[in-house]
Amino acid sequence: MKPIYFLLSFVLIAFTSCSDDGEIGPQGPQGPQGEPGVNIAGTVFDVQGDFTDANEYTLFVDFAEFTDVEVLESDVVLVYLRVGTDGEAGGEPVYVWRLLPQTYYLEGGETMQYNYDYTFFDATVFLDASVDLATLGPEFTDDQVFRIAILPADFAQDTGVDVSNYEAVMSALDIQESEIPQLELQ
Repeated sequence: MKPIYFLLSFVLIAFTSCSDDGEIGPQGPQGPQGEPGVNIAGTVFDVQGDFTDANEYTLFVDFAEFTDVEVLESDVVLVYLRVGTDGEAGGEPVYVWRLLPQTYYLEGGETMQYNYDYTFFDATVFLDASVDLATLGPEFTDDQVFRIAILPADFAQDTGVDVSNYEAVMSALDIQESEIPQLELQ
């Protein structure tokens, strides 16, 4: 009998202890200023260089030399190759960019590819080919311009942007062509 009496008392107390909320009180004072957040905007810069036997047909980009943005291990690095121009806008050339890797088909069924890899410290752009790289013409090796975009890990997910579409990435980052630093690799 005691357990039933105890249970009934508990249920009765639980139902009678609940009441309607009172009126909403006045707003409290402003809290202290929080610490500044991290820079979630992407960073974009151009690098130009030559692929030679001396650099083993590789362009090495140390992020610390070109930007003060901390690149996290989870961030995404995209590299685009400037492949030409498509007219002018405001007296300036409109460049055509393609996301790496880019494969070119050479005479005799041979192939050559621009590719890259990266860590959160650096990026390496390199040539790979089914032919001796020393036989490639200057159109593939000299004065090559690459645009490197460092994006927060959740950038593509949060914005829904197609990262293979250069124009969509630049629009989502709200970066103008004139704001992109031009750097030459030695």
